[in-house]
Amino acid sequence: MDLHDFSGPQRQALLDLAILAMYADGNLTAVEDARVQRLLTGMGYDTDYDRGRQYDAAVTRVSRHSQTAEAARAYAATLAQGFTTREQRSQAYDLIQELVTSDSHITLQEGSYLTLVTEAFQANP
Repeated sequence: MDLHDFSGPQRQALLDLAILAMYADGNLTAVEDARVQRLLTGMGYDTDYDRGRQYDAAVTRVSRHSQTAEAARAYAATLAQGFTTREQRSQAYDLIQELVTSDSHITLQEGSYLTLVTEAFQANP
């Protein structure tokens, strides 16, 4: 994914949306983790240390907002506001969809999360 058109705050929002997606079903998989690591590499974090630091920071931010579905919905809506163009929203959604479907099994919670992200992006045209 080409992230050159994304600002620093947009990259952070994208990472947070990805972490929310990973935690949507409460079942973290190695495939999902590898996708997030690739995202971090695409953001320019080339070392394990830098990727780990960014990952940990995102988990810390997201954990405050993932206790309930309503809190996750509100946080996703806030994050979606940061993507200002249709192309950015499309790229972000594609990444989230790829992450959710990466383990070849979409749970009800993951499907709900995709719906939540779709609604959040549509609410911020």
